[in-house]
Amino acid sequence: MRDLTARPGWPQQTTLNASIRRDTKSPAVMFAVFLLLLLAAALPALANTVNMQFTGTPTNNKYSGVPSYPYDVKVNGGPNQWMMCISYNQHISTGETWKATVVSVGSLDPNLYLVDYEAAFLFKMALADHGANPAINAAAWWLLEGAPSLNPAALSLKSLAQSQTYTKGEYSDVLLYRAIPGSESGHLGTAQDFLGTTPEPGTLALFGSGILGLGGLLRRRLRS
Repeated sequence: MRDLTARPGWPQQTTLNASIRRDTKSPAVMFAVFLLLLLAAALPALANTVNMQFTGTPTNNKYSGVPSYPYDVKVNGGPNQWMMCISYNQHISTGETWKATVVSVGSLDPNLYLVDYEAAFLFKMALADHGANPAINAAAWWLLEGAPSLNPAALSLKSLAQSQTYTKGEYSDVLLYRAIPGSESGHLGTAQDFLGTTPEPGTLALFGSGILGLGGLLRRRLRS
């Protein structure tokens, strides 16, 4: 026969549960949860499909008259990010929007996606010199599409990328954005593919501080 006698702590537990239910419905907690959801939605690495917008070339770097890294691109309406275009034969216009799938290069098998690893290697070089050497972008274009013709500097960079040994998991902080055909707003055909970086440390810090802040808010309310 089950013992239904009240046990020590039951009234307090009931009161605590009721307090949690009331507190989690408070406007402050609900707003904090909503804010964190917005921050999570802004992280492109967590999405399978994202909205892209090309807004310009901030440094006007060019290789043989063709704009090269960096390109200013917005993801899901966020701030401009410096990205490397890796589609030489496709074209976009300023203000154009399109959809793209996004994946970390490090999640790909280098045996099947070797050129993506080689392009990521070159992208890291472009990041390091802030796009000062357009030949780096040209080498990435050639690896993926066999164009344009390369000058000696670009040819050397192409060979350097091809000479590396790559292992799965490298370049996990490099994101590959592949344009989805037919999703572009312009009239120049399928938009270009791009390489970009994972969210900047400041974005991740903001997300983490939001989680900590929400945890602190809940603890204070539970104690009260």
